[in-house]
Amino acid sequence: MSFQEIPIIDLQEAFDPATRSKFLEEVRDAIINVGFLLLKNYESLGPTEEDLQSIKQQAIECFALPAKEKLQCEMLNSPHFLGYTRLANEITASHTDWREQIDLATELPAPKEGEPLYKNIEGPNLWPNPEVIPKFRPTIERFIEKMTALSNVFKDLVAESIGVDPKALNRYFKENQQCKMKLIAYPDVSELDGTKSAALDDTPETNQGVGPHRDSDLITYIYQATEHQNSLQVQNFQGHWITVPNIPGHLVVNNGQTFQAITGGVAKATIHRVLVPEKGTGTRISIPFFQTIDLDSSKGVADNLPQEVIDLKNERDKKIKDWGVDTGFQFEPDVSKEPIGHAVFRTRIKSHQDVAKKWYPDVLKSVLQEYTH
Repeated sequence: MSFQEIPIIDLQEAFDPATRSKFLEEVRDAIINVGFLLLKNYESLGPTEEDLQSIKQQAIECFALPAKEKLQCEMLNSPHFLGYTRLANEITASHTDWREQIDLATELPAPKEGEPLYKNIEGPNLWPNPEVIPKFRPTIERFIEKMTALSNVFKDLVAESIGVDPKALNRYFKENQQCKMKLIAYPDVSELDGTKSAALDDTPETNQGVGPHRDSDLITYIYQATEHQNSLQVQNFQGHWITVPNIPGHLVVNNGQTFQAITGGVAKATIHRVLVPEKGTGTRISIPFFQTIDLDSSKGVADNLPQEVIDLKNERDKKIKDWGVDTGFQFEPDVSKEPIGHAVFRTRIKSHQDVAKKWYPDVLKSVLQEYTH
């Protein structure tokens, strides 16, 4: 059978000679056979409990701002798909996502004139007014710095776990690589009563906080900031939904489509979703951090994988049935095809169609035609 629970990995075991082999075996199993894990004891290399509480507080304060303040940094004003998205204004798997969010990233300038269009995924943030929320930007930038450091250590361990050089993934990172993150608020059922979608003609009765999807990055790290259980779910390879437990002091870690692509499918980008929180449980706050790679990347590491890892992948694939959802565009890292940024860009176009309509109307038209066919 496919996986029935999410494995828990202790990061400190990686640095003890007595437990390192066990750690690498557990990571390899999680990367190949689940696509998700819960990571604990990471604080010495990443965000502390104080950092997490600080960013949780800033998320609460951000979403509590008057609509006028939030809309001043609305994503609609950014050609880089960064900024605030109002409630029920994003689409996943052809339905409305009943959440509001703000997308943020490592601060970078806009791409230079003449660069490929997909480079516009990267650029400067749209920040809320510092006069009304003064601690927001410094808290976000500190969190990105801490999470970038943690993710850089963990990616080397992941590479080693699947039998390639621990530094094999470094070639996919450029200087000052832009990582992404979100602050997300999922109102509960009672809070959504009477709310209308800004994106489609559907209602909260779909129970879709965010629909079934695969992340488009290399590796995602999620801080489940509130105490909600039974919201984040992962689809195993027989099509059954497995709830990811919300355990204090643990980060959720999962493979993205980029990682799946450059490993030739060894690192499975597992489908997951978020359900609207149950009535009376209040707003769920989630803070995912996305480790991304250079958008120009085009060649994978699959040729360097040992046969035993390939065999594990093949055994896993035999278990796959009644699984899969068309969540977007395929990532194909091959020198004869488009670089990875091309697929990432089109996926963003599909998800944020109001932004695409303003900044990239011709691309939006092409994407919608391709996606529906």
